[in-house]
Amino acid sequence: MATFEKRVGKSGKATWRVRVRRSTGPWLTRSFPRKADAEAWARSIESKLDVGEAVPSAEARKRTLADAITRYLTVTLPQSKHQKNAREQTRILTWWKAELGDRPLASITAATIAEVRDRLATETVRGGKPRSGATINRRITALSAVLTVAVKEYGWLAKNPIPNVTRMPDSKGRERFLSDSERAALLTACAASECPFLHPLVSLALATGARKGELLGLLWADVDLDRRRVRFRDTKNGESRTVPLAVTAVATLREWSRGRLKVAAVFPESPNVIDKAWQAARAEAGLADVRFHDLRHSAASYLAMSGASLMDIAAILGHKTLAMVKRYSHLSEQHTTAAVDRMAEKFLG
Repeated sequence: MATFEKRVGKSGKATWRVRVRRSTGPWLTRSFPRKADAEAWARSIESKLDVGEAVPSAEARKRTLADAITRYLTVTLPQSKHQKNAREQTRILTWWKAELGDRPLASITAATIAEVRDRLATETVRGGKPRSGATINRRITALSAVLTVAVKEYGWLAKNPIPNVTRMPDSKGRERFLSDSERAALLTACAASECPFLHPLVSLALATGARKGELLGLLWADVDLDRRRVRFRDTKNGESRTVPLAVTAVATLREWSRGRLKVAAVFPESPNVIDKAWQAARAEAGLADVRFHDLRHSAASYLAMSGASLMDIAAILGHKTLAMVKRYSHLSEQHTTAAVDRMAEKFLG
């Protein structure tokens, strides 16, 4: 239903205030200089409501994308499961604020986001290479988190438009892993580093496939050397996981713990110090193209070549689906063939 109210200002100028809503939902309100315009707008809004079309609320017209991003970064993100990645989220959302921040939320449509997506896809980054689909998708995902909260919690938006935006094809995952000689050279360089944390940190990364952030957040309270296991809490996917330790990893941690109080963090050093030591060690080993994250790929590759199933690898690395570990399937083909041969010999004679 629609209601109309004539208002006369101090100057004697009249305006017509119209309010529209159906049986439920918020009132939608606007003012017009003529009653005919108010009636036309009311009919338009009622038609949209009748067919279930989303109608921008007053908040969606008043609040800007910058307002939503600021509130998200200030209030929502520090309490969310993504807080461990807050620096990266802040960087991306600050970029969105500069890009579209002055626009009302009501004007942020799927077409708006798709236009930005397509422009990003045509731009190049360092080295003249095109920006990867994964990088573009991360920006869209970060913005989607803000708009979802703006709908569900802030009440500033009726619907998040981003699910209607087609994502870019993800580039093929990097499959760099260390050969035996590269691994030996890297560990030798780490052992010679002035940073005493580096060798046990890298050794544990290779043994567990853990991310750098997970290792730096590891507490002695979550290390059980007698049962040969460690527990990584609040990981990237928001869940904790327990990872078994190989005998060599247990020996490394026992050696590292000697003369140290087993309290707080296992590796109580700042990320900047470790990053500098890591860069120096990989340069010394002649592995300038190796990233710390490649140690995770190396661990997964070693597991695959040792006969671990994709489900085993996913469980150890903390992936919720097998999609991320399928890149290692070709490394376990020999093991798979052997399993088929054993089955045939036993059951098919």
